[in-house]
Amino acid sequence: MNRISPLQAFRRFWWVCLLFGLAGGVLGALPTPAKSTAATVRYTAAYAMVMSTDDPNGLYGGGIVTQLQVFATYGDVPERVAVRLGQPENEGPSLAAQVTVTVDVGTAAVTITTTQDTPEAAEDLVNAFGEELIINIAERQDISRTNRLGKMQAIANDLNVRLTDKQSQLDASPDSAVLKAERDALSTRYQATLQQIEIINNDTSTLTLNELQRGTAFPVTQSAGLTAPKSRSTRGALGMILGLLVGGAVTVVLGRLDRRIRNREQAETVFGGTASTNIPLVSTKGERLDVMPERHDQLSDSYRTLRSVVTFSQAALDDDDEEAKAPKVTLVVSACAGDGKTSVAANLAAAFAETGKRVVLVNGDFRRPSIAKRILEHTPATLPFALEDLTTAPLFHLLQRTPVPNLVLFDLSSVKASPGNLARATTRLMPDIISISDAVVIDSSPVGLTAEVLDLLPLADTVVMVIRLGHTLSATAQRTMEMLQSLTSATIHLALLGEAGAQSPYYEYQSQGPKKPDRAVK
Repeated sequence: MNRISPLQAFRRFWWVCLLFGLAGGVLGALPTPAKSTAATVRYTAAYAMVMSTDDPNGLYGGGIVTQLQVFATYGDVPERVAVRLGQPENEGPSLAAQVTVTVDVGTAAVTITTTQDTPEAAEDLVNAFGEELIINIAERQDISRTNRLGKMQAIANDLNVRLTDKQSQLDASPDSAVLKAERDALSTRYQATLQQIEIINNDTSTLTLNELQRGTAFPVTQSAGLTAPKSRSTRGALGMILGLLVGGAVTVVLGRLDRRIRNREQAETVFGGTASTNIPLVSTKGERLDVMPERHDQLSDSYRTLRSVVTFSQAALDDDDEEAKAPKVTLVVSACAGDGKTSVAANLAAAFAETGKRVVLVNGDFRRPSIAKRILEHTPATLPFALEDLTTAPLFHLLQRTPVPNLVLFDLSSVKASPGNLARATTRLMPDIISISDAVVIDSSPVGLTAEVLDLLPLADTVVMVIRLGHTLSATAQRTMEMLQSLTSATIHLALLGEAGAQSPYYEYQSQGPKKPDRAVK
């Protein structure tokens, strides 16, 4: 799975996103939206109360106002409402969840509201909660006052008993200063407790909830939900936006699932180094050479750049002894069929021949041989030899002249034999080929698909690995590189086909010689 960004995926599969957008616009605009269903009618009721108190400190004096919402929806009130409505007490919390209690201290108003399916249910529920809350608040305050009074009375009785006992001890020891002090302290606490009891008995201030308005239900119309826009153009625009979003998600998935090498970064990662040259991908209807003496454009010069890179790397293999220098063999390989390997091999051989070297272009692809069509102007001749005759036939009878000066073709594909036998016959004749040439370029079969190339690999001084963007499979290229690195010590160069690039203004200048018609870059 490729690790590419969503932007890279969109650039690659933009047409998928566009198709989804157009489809969404059409599907959104053409159908007539169905009529919306009738809206739902429910009923809302509100029970209103007003707060009053005789507490001199106001509504907040007792602190109960801030707890009205809690008292209304938790505890006794919901349970009593459930019983009042003929339901079990444990249904109280569910009923409390259906009402909303609002306390407005500024207006001293308390409102209980609900929305139900029928007007009777709405009215009964809010009226029950309102009436039960009024009763509960009154009872709660009475219970609170009684509890406070009972606690203070118990404290007073205890202090009175302790004071009587202390006074008896003092009567027995009238001169004891300690007993006098303890008696006076108990007497002071006892008097203070009696005063608090009197205050509680005299305090009649309470918070009162007075009914202001009983619940009266009124209908509320609720929409059935979102409906399609009535305008055809609006529906089409919304459909297109939705289609583009879906298409964008699909492009990201397609980009992640794509198994092909799509950019330079991926290719160089698989190769494990930097590409030696970038060769533009052009239409090849004529299937002829791009490297010609009179032609100097980006395409032909890219092959000349590859020639220079290979020449420099091969020069590093030579020592100072000129006689020890031998012709160098360049093997052009690829991972998959259709990567452009044959085009690179033919044009690289022509680029070598331009320098005046005697070059032999060797066909090593016997399953789909096409090098002869690429370089010859006529139909290649059939060799009049059987496989067993190749070892005794003169080498010059096996070579074919080409229109390119200094370049000859060695191709045994017309001999009737298996690809493996032809590859081994070519390997046996390679020493003779090297002896009559200054440079040898071999067009091999795809490494990832055949085994014949392995017979030629030990003869190579330099290997050119061809990767075509948008065509070469990433996993196959990875396996090919691992195989090459394990089987040869030759220098390996990467020729990258098909990377998009801007046309250099330098090539706008005309070169000498007849100008060949341009071919559109894909």
